[in-house]
Amino acid sequence: MKIRLRSFFHFDVAEVFDQGQVQLADDRPTLRDLLKEVTQRSDGKAQVIDPATGELDTEYFVLVNGRDLQCLELGLETELRDGDEVGIGMMHFWGGG
Repeated sequence: MKIRLRSFFHFDVAEVFDQGQVQLADDRPTLRDLLKEVTQRSDGKAQVIDPATGELDTEYFVLVNGRDLQCLELGLETELRDGDEVGIGMMHFWGGG
């Protein structure tokens, strides 16, 4: 299953992932699975999941097919589908906090 990944901050997904696409082996991967993969492959440069809480780090925002994580009923447990686009950004790059 391939997920397209966009970065709205200094992390260049094209460098780490093949043309900004993540290949996930699980048949029913969740957003949490993807974000853990991003953290692992970025050597911690993009630590989107707070290791202390297991939730989204407050410095980041995540969009799934243009919808903010906060609007997704299942949050980090939202299942991803082949071809979904996930955007990750840092709040201070976007203009927030």
